[in-house]
Amino acid sequence: MIPRNGLLRRKFEAALIRLAAKILMGRNVHRCRVVSRRDNNDMWYMAEKLEGIADRISSGYKESGQ
Repeated sequence: MIPRNGLLRRKFEAALIRLAAKILMGRNVHRCRVVSRRDNNDMWYMAEKLEGIADRISSGYKESGQ
């Protein structure tokens, strides 16, 4: 069972978000016939944003830079 709060939950959620980012980055295939270039670029951008979100969750929003 996943705890409701705390360090373990933050690390677990961050790991799941990083997994989603890796899946999106893995779809970035050169000259993919299934995915358009625009969608390919959008997925890469989303993956980068997810990495940032995962970093902030993992650190408990201590180093948000704002």
